Amino acid sequence: MPIETITKAGRRRYRWTFERVIEGSRVRKAKLLPAGLSAKQADELGRKWDAETYALHTGVTKAVVTIGDCVLVHVTDKGADWKDGRKRALILEKWGPEYATQDATDLHAWSIRFVGYMRASLDHLGRPKRPLSDAAIRNVLAYIRAAIKYAFKIGHIEVDQTARMVIPTVNNERHHYPQRKEMLEIARACLSRDREVRAAIRIAFYSGMRRGEILRAKPTRYGFSLDDTKNGRPRIIPIHPRVAVLARRMRFTLTVKQFEEGWKRARTAAGYPDTKFHDLRHGAASEMINAGIDLFTVGGVLGHKSVVSTKRYSHLVTDRLAAAVGKIGQKRGNPV
Repeated sequence: MPIETITKAGRRRYRWTFERVIEGSRVRKAKLLPAGLSAKQADELGRKWDAETYALHTGVTKAVVTIGDCVLVHVTDKGADWKDGRKRALILEKWGPEYATQDATDLHAWSIRFVGYMRASLDHLGRPKRPLSDAAIRNVLAYIRAAIKYAFKIGHIEVDQTARMVIPTVNNERHHYPQRKEMLEIARACLSRDREVRAAIRIAFYSGMRRGEILRAKPTRYGFSLDDTKNGRPRIIPIHPRVAVLARRMRFTLTVKQFEEGWKRARTAAGYPDTKFHDLRHGAASEMINAGIDLFTVGGVLGHKSVVSTKRYSHLVTDRLAAAVGKIGQKRGNPV
């Protein structure tokens, strides 16, 4: 059998070995299998590598499918449907030299090297480069992983080894929930030329919409209408009475860059330099929960596709949960 069991760093691992005389020449190869494989999986992978090695040395070479091949077919087939298509294409193009020739079924060691290079402050020639944060690295690898999974789905590769990729974990959840006072102070700090920013600040707090949603929402008699949202579903957000006039009169014409500049000026002038515009969305959720609205309904207002997204606010209902538990065993009107 080509598979043998070894111990590496105190853990049991499988190693594939190949030693055979092929057309008068002795061929020797060895490779450590990805961690976590069962004996059956290791044996199957070993047989596969046996066949590929034999084919390679008898002239019947089986072409290696590279990550570059997977990315190309993914972009070609699905790129037109991506909302972030241009951004994704630029990122994949930038890092192409690092993955273009890499075997798409041998990802573990490569992903470790790739992450290390993206974190490094020097390039391969020793020149200074900007290291990426773990969040940015995770995004790059997510694009590559999606391409490999798609290639496996359509039969372009035989094995999906993306589970072997080493991807940094990131916890970038913010827990800043601006209250009405903070929102109003930032809005009032807007310059006269930033009236659209001032309006968007108030709308964000009273609707929970994202910046991009506010800029493209269409006010109707039923509420703010969004044909296209982050979760891919259209939705209607009721218009709060306090922004009803703004909804009818305001038409947003600012570019994203102009909007960001106006927002940063206002938050700094108001004394909240670290508050992000997206925090206003969290503030809206906090206001609803504090008013007794259940998480399911809050998620519906915010446009969450999954309850997992809304769970980030679950700690805000702790007091109400304690009050609910306190009612256990009580008779109506007669506390026990």
